[in-house]
Amino acid sequence: MLVLEPGTPGFEREWDMDTRSSSGTERHRTARPPFAVVAVVGTLLLFGVAVSAARVVGDSSSTRAARPAPATRTVTAPAPTWAADQAAEPRVALYGDSLSSESQSYFAEFLMRNGVTDVLTNSFGGTAPCDYLDEMRQDVAAFRPTAVVIEFSGNAFTECMQDANGTPVTGDEFFARYRDAATEALRIFAPSGAHVYFVGTPVSRGTEETRNRNSELLNRLYASLSTLGLSTYVDAGAAVLDHGHWTETLPCLADEPCAEATDTSGTPANVVRAPDGVHFCPASPGAVRGVTGECPVWSSGAFRFGTAMATPVVNAFLAGRP
Repeated sequence: MLVLEPGTPGFEREWDMDTRSSSGTERHRTARPPFAVVAVVGTLLLFGVAVSAARVVGDSSSTRAARPAPATRTVTAPAPTWAADQAAEPRVALYGDSLSSESQSYFAEFLMRNGVTDVLTNSFGGTAPCDYLDEMRQDVAAFRPTAVVIEFSGNAFTECMQDANGTPVTGDEFFARYRDAATEALRIFAPSGAHVYFVGTPVSRGTEETRNRNSELLNRLYASLSTLGLSTYVDAGAAVLDHGHWTETLPCLADEPCAEATDTSGTPANVVRAPDGVHFCPASPGAVRGVTGECPVWSSGAFRFGTAMATPVVNAFLAGRP
């Protein structure tokens, strides 16, 4: 199975465009085999601060009122493939923006097919990591994840990414708020032993055309956090790029439907990016502040991105790591 390595993708700040994608909190769960649960002690000495106490507000399967839940795809998990002596019971939480909301069902399905039978997905278009810190504190106590996947491509629509006048922050302040929220996420999850995976997102058509480096810098920020030893950088954006560059189509994968289309070389291909050049759904209407509707057709880009986010988590669990 492929282990994803850090690369050099990028993604624009979605707030520079009139885009969005809707979703909410979903709990994907099937019966789990017995596992020995080992508490992994995380260290906060690298941060030099204490962790805020987690507050339990009920079962994490309930939908947060602030973000409406999407229609749930029915996922049938096959027999688990985990070894009986697996070091930890796999419980995976995903937090993200529109790219996660588009691909979260594929993310959960891939995990479940590989024996990860308890998955919490919590994503909404137009959001930033600072929007989820309170929910992360709740989920670390109520859901107790062993792995946490965090994907945010650079939105600044919401209050926590705005200045006192309600204007989206930019420049150094923009990156500082993303850095501070990502670091706080590590403070939240490290004491429980949960390993955090920060996701690199794909460059958009507009970003590549204007040669905007914000996406590259944001991905580098996520990658730099891995030096603390509490997180891993996942270059999931590369799954929908052509050697690091934006592309509308990619050759069909063996495990996906293949549209009746070909690329310039005549190879059977699928469309992997939305008409806006940012998102994944080939038939997606115009997004509003980062929120798009449900995709009515097969979304190869969402399938590839969701699977790429999940693959290193599966690899780690199969190797006996969190």
